[in-house]
Amino acid sequence: MLVSYDGAAPVPVRTYTADVSSRTEAIGLQVPAGATTARVRFRYTGGNNWYWVIDGVAIKQA
Repeated sequence: MLVSYDGAAPVPVRTYTADVSSRTEAIGLQVPAGATTARVRFRYTGGNNWYWVIDGVAIKQA
């Protein structure tokens, strides 16, 4: 998972290995002072018969 603020370069905030099982997660982000926009990206690269599911994404203010 990568996040970029105000058009800056994306920064990795969470990575996973092949042995992570399915679970619900809440991920806290450190938003830079003065940031007005955010872009969240998900990327998957696989070399086997496994798959990845993203469902029910919500972005909330703490």
